[in-house]
Amino acid sequence: MLVLVTGGTGFIGAWSAKAAADAGHRVRFLVRDPARLVTSAAALGLDTSDHVVGDITDAESVRRALDGCDAVIHAAAVVAVDPRRADEMLQTNLAGARNVLGTAVEMGLDPIVYVSSIAALFQPGVGVLTPELPVCGPPDAYGRSKARVEHYARNLQAGGAPLAITYPGMVVGPPAGNQFGEAAQGVEAAVRLRFLPGRSAAWTMVDVREVASAHAALLEPGHRARRYMLGGPRVPIAGISDMLGAITGKRMGVLPVPDTALRLVGRLVDAVDRFIPFDSPVSEAAMEYYTRMPDTDDGPSERELGVKYRDSAETLADTVAGLKDAGRL
Repeated sequence: MLVLVTGGTGFIGAWSAKAAADAGHRVRFLVRDPARLVTSAAALGLDTSDHVVGDITDAESVRRALDGCDAVIHAAAVVAVDPRRADEMLQTNLAGARNVLGTAVEMGLDPIVYVSSIAALFQPGVGVLTPELPVCGPPDAYGRSKARVEHYARNLQAGGAPLAITYPGMVVGPPAGNQFGEAAQGVEAAVRLRFLPGRSAAWTMVDVREVASAHAALLEPGHRARRYMLGGPRVPIAGISDMLGAITGKRMGVLPVPDTALRLVGRLVDAVDRFIPFDSPVSEAAMEYYTRMPDTDDGPSERELGVKYRDSAETLADTVAGLKDAGRL
């Protein structure tokens, strides 16, 4: 099939394009700046010559990109926990979904794959996140944007669209060129600080190659609407500390700060950031995910899509190696 990939200059999109190409499909990219393909998808060995210059918020360019395609993987989105980008996330992510997913349904593409997030279903009081949970999401802008798009996508599914939705967790792993994804910032911060704070905090962590393999497996026409969790193993911070210590050869530890204190710090950082902007992996939303993220039910993705979740230590080792090669560690 000819598969359009949005977000192909990003971490998940580039790896998903590679998985689709490795499965024998032809790939087309929708990009704002073709030069960015050189430092992302092309760095993974992909042929990026078939691309359309445009934007997911521009309906005309989306339609041009979809013309002649059989399927689409919609991975493009504004992803941030920075409250200053709230309006950008809310507007861009919903407009993009309407243009890409809605037009794909109108044009009869099959299948249509939408890359959501466990943030859309995030519910701290639930023991296990499953794809059948009602749309919830935390109150931060990213969570709200993913929840709004989730409502739209589920309405398309209810109308009979051949739409598959995936819910990745904290996506890390080897970079796509110079693209690491937002979660790598947490790995970088932990290694630099040499400790992780918290008590019951954990990382629900998935390798980008597993996410990509699921998207490639979903590229089969004729299926009903489907939803899959791709959260990956939930590893307590003590385990993360041990893994990073073994990988880096540095002494790592856990600072037993109460989780409630971390969430308070996140709110304070957001308050200060409104007046004195600075780059930090700490925010109220980030601390909510960090201290309250439940397990995810990844069993269906293993049984039905053949996803094989690798050991988290291998994923972290590849992430750290990439950060070192990029001069970030």
